[in-house]
Amino acid sequence: MPSFEDLMAIPPCGLIIPAIINNRQGSILVTRPFWYHRRMTKTGLTTTLLIGVFASTLLCWGSPCLGQTESGSQSKSAAQNNSNQQAPKQKATTGQDSEATPAKVYEFERFAGIEYKSGADYQLKLDVYVPEGQGPYPAILAVHGGSWRAGSKLHWLRHARKMARAGFVVVAINYRHAPTHKFPAQIHDCKAAVRWMRIHADEYKIDPEEIGAAGYSAGGHLVGLLGTTDADDAMEGDVPEDERGISTRIKAVAAGGAPCEFSWIDEDSSALAYWLGNSRRDDPEIYKAASPTTYITEDDPPFHFFHGTSDWLVPESSPKLMHEKLQEQSIESTYKTYEDFGHFGLFSHLEAFDPVIEFFNEHLERKHSP
Repeated sequence: MPSFEDLMAIPPCGLIIPAIINNRQGSILVTRPFWYHRRMTKTGLTTTLLIGVFASTLLCWGSPCLGQTESGSQSKSAAQNNSNQQAPKQKATTGQDSEATPAKVYEFERFAGIEYKSGADYQLKLDVYVPEGQGPYPAILAVHGGSWRAGSKLHWLRHARKMARAGFVVVAINYRHAPTHKFPAQIHDCKAAVRWMRIHADEYKIDPEEIGAAGYSAGGHLVGLLGTTDADDAMEGDVPEDERGISTRIKAVAAGGAPCEFSWIDEDSSALAYWLGNSRRDDPEIYKAASPTTYITEDDPPFHFFHGTSDWLVPESSPKLMHEKLQEQSIESTYKTYEDFGHFGLFSHLEAFDPVIEFFNEHLERKHSP
């Protein structure tokens, strides 16, 4: 019987995309962001979020004409029991297509469904895309969106393939979702994934000193936190004893459609209470603690932001403010806008990830010969 992830990986033909997406611009057909409606019902909010997540899922997986994907998912439980034994691999199909135009196009292999963290009521898995060759390679942690309450590592399926072809190890993760797990559970999981990458660096050809992170929407927010927080900011979570001392600092961050602070949300709105526990008026400190801008210091890594000018879900002012604050600290930060692209449409626009790859090529050092 196929697993849930096997079924979810099948491109669903896009039958409902015209109902919620402007096909030319990729913009969500709404007139006001949901957080402005102070008395929005739980049903209305849930419907808004689920439509958005489903639309994002449809768009990011794309259709078969955009390139074949690996079939099925692969268990690594046997390999986890013996770290010296390499797990069976799924060979990805590669080719000189329009999705990637680097100087060298790498073939890659995909390890799917690897558990990296678990607790009493959750089990978190990740997928690793490993370029063929000796390595080690610079690595990118890929963090999905979904309003911190939904989504999957499979959102990054096409994007991870694109980056792996460019010669990066890509680690796409699942993380705990609200409302069952409220903030800061999600950033705890991202940091656990970075520790996992360093622990398993040799096994997956990762250069542990050359790790970056990319995220979109809620994932963009989380990689923003990952880039600005360190061990002194109380965002590490419960670290196993044998992992203490392993750094979660990264060298570069690419954040798209990212809420980087929350001053733009109405103080009385409860739209994010499922994740942060309250309105901004009732608990301003939790909103401050969840804002990547809070933790900016001069030792933060370079950032690359990208945003659609027709994004009605996350206002452009939020990542732009963080971009400006980083520059005030003399931290390298670039900001790129895409005209007429909406929140979900921009993530599906793979060409927007060409500058992301260029950014990581610039800031993550390659220590192997192509």
